[in-house]
Amino acid sequence: MFTSCLIAFSSVQAQKSRKAPVTTGRMHFSGEMVPTEQAAVSLRLASALANSGGYLKHVNALKQRSQPYFAVIEPILAKHNVPNDFKYLPLIESNWKADAVSTAGAVGYWQFMDETARDMGLKIDGPADEREDLRKSTEAAARYIKFLYKKLGSWTLVAAAYNGGVGMIQNKVRRAGHRDYYALTLNEETGYYLYRALAMKELFNRAGFYANRADGGLLASAGNPYEQEREQARRMGWLNDTEPEPIGDPIENDPFATTRPESAVMDSVLVRLLSDNSKLVSNEFSGDVTARLLKAGKPKVGERWAFKLRQDVTIAEDEFKAGDVLYALVDDVDARGVVYLRATKMVSSVSKAIVPVTLLAVNPNTGLAGIYVPKTTKADWEVSWKVQ
Repeated sequence: MFTSCLIAFSSVQAQKSRKAPVTTGRMHFSGEMVPTEQAAVSLRLASALANSGGYLKHVNALKQRSQPYFAVIEPILAKHNVPNDFKYLPLIESNWKADAVSTAGAVGYWQFMDETARDMGLKIDGPADEREDLRKSTEAAARYIKFLYKKLGSWTLVAAAYNGGVGMIQNKVRRAGHRDYYALTLNEETGYYLYRALAMKELFNRAGFYANRADGGLLASAGNPYEQEREQARRMGWLNDTEPEPIGDPIENDPFATTRPESAVMDSVLVRLLSDNSKLVSNEFSGDVTARLLKAGKPKVGERWAFKLRQDVTIAEDEFKAGDVLYALVDDVDARGVVYLRATKMVSSVSKAIVPVTLLAVNPNTGLAGIYVPKTTKADWEVSWKVQ
């Protein structure tokens, strides 16, 4: 029997339906699992965490400073059904500086370029630039994020597109033949962008884990290159603290040298963390309700499939019952044979009432859009869906 899948809801939709948000022990971004069991992913995440270590000393002050901004941002994201994890983007984009300007010309809390700002309804000419208005720019950012999600079908890809542009991400997906952000070949900044958000989320929510380790955690060397090297040497067994302190000037890192994220893998604290995260729970991206195949279509664009709900479920303000029928269309089929199904409507098994919905079929191991369809589909095959 094929692996069971469940319909999963993001925390925002779960809150809207007055149900507890889905939580798991694994690291995730907006409900989409981070595959920390993959060496390359662990390496980049460890690097991002290490580079964020300087914030650890002042994390309580940073939380206090961020709270008034989050108080404005969180309700706006919820109103637009945008996951709460996106609240960290303006922090890493502008460090809460209203007048921040990038070298590329992006302005404000959310770092909008001129054209995108105008497209999202912001006034940027005249006496005031609305990109510097937290409430107005957040409304625009939420609309833009939803626009990206409709194009890409994955919150993880949305975060990448927020940095690199939707056109670039779509081209990369098309060339790669899949939509797995973690397996795409991206430029250094965009490829690292999501990891910065994940690192900030970790520090805000689990700072104590990093600070209170028996071997000193990140605090032992945060912000001091010389002490970082000595702490690393201690862990490798190359340095004994009973030896005399060396005399001389520490060698500074070459500012023009390319950063080697491989060095971060030597930090045993982070490696253990990433290993622990991948083992905390099973790989299943589980939720509240299961949907079972009722009628299979062909794995071709435009084909219609039907599934039957096995449990009651609330989506936004609409209530559905076990036995209601979910109709879906095939949006795409990539080179690997992954099928992208989008549910368009739900039909009541009792009243036959039709309710429009937008759900995406997701891989239970990653939480990302797209599923592998078995060669022989059976009536007991269950597919996971996520509210869009």
